[in-house]
Amino acid sequence: MRYGFWSHRAAMAATLMALAVTGTAFADDAASNQDVQAELKSLRARIADLEQKEDANWMTQERASQIRSIVEETIADAKTRGQFADGDNFGYKNGFYIQTPDKNFKFQANGYLQFRYTFAQDRVTNSSSYSTQPKHGDVSGFDFRRARLLFSGNAFSPNLTYMISGDFAGDSTNNNNFQTLDIYMAYRFNDLLNIRAGSFLTPYSRLEYISSGMEFTDFPTVFYPFDPVRTLGMSVYGQPIKDHWMYELNVNNGQKSNTAGRAAEIGGKNDNRLAFYGRSEYVGGGTLADFNDEADLRKDKSGLAWEVAAAAGYESANASSNAFPGSQANNGLIGISTAPSPGFLGSYPLNGDLYRGTVDGGLKWQGFSATSAAFIQQINENTGAGITLPAGYATNGSFFELGYYGQVGYMITPKIEAVARAGELLTEGEPNKMEEYSLGLNYYMFGNNAKVQAEGMFIPSEAAYSSSQASTAINTQDLIFRLQFQLKF
Repeated sequence: MRYGFWSHRAAMAATLMALAVTGTAFADDAASNQDVQAELKSLRARIADLEQKEDANWMTQERASQIRSIVEETIADAKTRGQFADGDNFGYKNGFYIQTPDKNFKFQANGYLQFRYTFAQDRVTNSSSYSTQPKHGDVSGFDFRRARLLFSGNAFSPNLTYMISGDFAGDSTNNNNFQTLDIYMAYRFNDLLNIRAGSFLTPYSRLEYISSGMEFTDFPTVFYPFDPVRTLGMSVYGQPIKDHWMYELNVNNGQKSNTAGRAAEIGGKNDNRLAFYGRSEYVGGGTLADFNDEADLRKDKSGLAWEVAAAAGYESANASSNAFPGSQANNGLIGISTAPSPGFLGSYPLNGDLYRGTVDGGLKWQGFSATSAAFIQQINENTGAGITLPAGYATNGSFFELGYYGQVGYMITPKIEAVARAGELLTEGEPNKMEEYSLGLNYYMFGNNAKVQAEGMFIPSEAAYSSSQASTAINTQDLIFRLQFQLKF
């Protein structure tokens, strides 16, 4: 602006000089000279007026620029000193954090709450005709499905990380008291190779990894008999193709062994047989991060994203009445049906070998999502321990279980989603089966960080097991409604 002012002034000066020459040429003409002098006076007045306006405009812009600079410096300083700073060393980014300037030490805190209302109606059934008998019992009330605090970060190096988490909601196995969950340390060598040791999720089903990002309020009911949950052990993992292909290989003390060592888990008796698990997942047309949840909440929904994965596990135990897979109160194998009589038994302690596997897949496209998985396990009894299987299985000393489900979802609006799911659990095939059908509606206030979910589930045949988490009762036909609010930060 200042440059424009001086250019304008030079043009005016040139005009005056031209007029002065003209005035000299007509010096002998008195009338013309008077006219020239009057014009010069007028031009000088106009120059003075423009000069004043240009100086005022320049000063206004200069002052505004100086004030803006002072404000920006003040805000930047306040961010580094204020209570709610969001600078390089502390603030909020996927969790509240504080770290040293060199980033060698970092501490991050997260929270995860799921508060729900449940109504469950159970009716006694007869599997031969699926006819219902008088009502068995109703459940109606509020509870916390999850109420967790998570602390994570790194120490001495960004590559040496840790995680400590616990759940204040607990579950029926510990009378709903506080329980520790993930407690591990890990070291990153590169994208291809990482090592983790401690208590953490068994690398088996994708469901456990996305419990906060599911389209329904809880896992499919048919999944519970196959879920090893957390274990105490070690893993190597990495991404051979960054953001597209991952793997994890794990050795541990056996399913659900995260809160105790192997000896304590089997009633104090020593056991030297470890369990082994492995999982691999590949994502095409998207990235691994696109499948951290089930709904299509991507910013750009136009492209097709899909994933396929497979996992396998093997567990074994010494010949002991308290051995694999543990006592009924803890690790008993659930969903074992009696044959040929109708109905199911509850948890059943077994010895021997367990082989299990799963495959899953999913896709997302233009707000539409689809997910499916199948689970299978083969149990070989160690009859030398004196454990007798239910009638119908003692003759061959082994049996299998199969479960599968599929679900779809569609974003009706950017925040509202409709979902549907169906699944089946079979033990040695028909007629020992359980089916489930669910419909739901979700409202995403801030994505999966804050959402409200409503779900209705119907089990037309007998529930295969009792579960406070799944709201099922053994040998009953169940009608279950849940309303859940989730907050994750």
